[in-house]
Amino acid sequence: MRHIRFGAAAAATLLALSLAACGDGSGDGGTGSAGDSFDIAFIPGVANDAYYGSVACGIQAVAAKSGSTVETQAPKSFSPTDQIPILQAVIAKKPDVIIIAPTDSKALYAPLRQATSQGIKVVLVDTTLEDPSLAEAEVSSDNVEAGKVAAQKLVELLGGRSGSVLTVNLSAGVTTTDDREKGFAEGLASAPGLKYLGQQFSNNSVQTAASIVSATLAANADLTGIFSTAAFNTEGAVAALRSANAASRVTIVGFNANPPGVQQIEDGTVAAQVVLKPYDEGVAAAEQAINALTGEPVTKQISTGAVVATKDNLQTPEVQKYLYSFDCPAA
Repeated sequence: MRHIRFGAAAAATLLALSLAACGDGSGDGGTGSAGDSFDIAFIPGVANDAYYGSVACGIQAVAAKSGSTVETQAPKSFSPTDQIPILQAVIAKKPDVIIIAPTDSKALYAPLRQATSQGIKVVLVDTTLEDPSLAEAEVSSDNVEAGKVAAQKLVELLGGRSGSVLTVNLSAGVTTTDDREKGFAEGLASAPGLKYLGQQFSNNSVQTAASIVSATLAANADLTGIFSTAAFNTEGAVAALRSANAASRVTIVGFNANPPGVQQIEDGTVAAQVVLKPYDEGVAAAEQAINALTGEPVTKQISTGAVVATKDNLQTPEVQKYLYSFDCPAA
């Protein structure tokens, strides 16, 4: 969910080029046949985000098998205010299916219900809705489990040190990051010597995340760990620790395998990043979308896994193949 700073138009161009580069790349399943050609609309959570670039590559890999087209339109920020007008414009074009990462679990329900009432099928990817019954399928990472993995990794990295731990989250109502915090809190509960300070919300702002961490440092001299649920928060946390000369005593575990997140591992400002599998999400979402359109059986809920990247394993194939990118894998 990282909004890398270059324009949305440039991101759309880059994403279009990356999808073209996918050619006839194939996914993990055999969904669709040469006679099944559909118009697929993909609406990610935000533009300029390599995570969603990887999701798009997975969608295109499956779509290419049936000659289906994929049109991607992304909001400039991760917010329903920016996403809903794009969704409404897409509905007006009447694609066969919309694959979408809702930016709010409640606010996106009504416009998506409008889509389904017009016969447009909906598949949810990455994030979901409070009431997902309107969707053909939900495809997401198991974010509760991934949050637990993040807690385990932080405890391991702290090596028995005691102190306070803070979560910096995005905004309430984003299902993925809410689940990450839930899993993290559960995973940290049994860790001896660590006091969990709970979560604070940056509302998608790097500056707010930095202010949260600065204030927490001032109020808690024993702050020893930070869990960041998304890239905005990690960037702010890194800046705040650097400004306070506290980077050497506070360990950050984040959720970002975009290029800047990889760089944070390489330069040591972040100890570990939880890496999800967005390409696999895109493949599964497109497979279920085409199954729904062709009358094949649909799997209503699909969860993909995660790995943890550190400086020690960053160059291993198991981690490298899941780093987020706009460059689609070769066929």
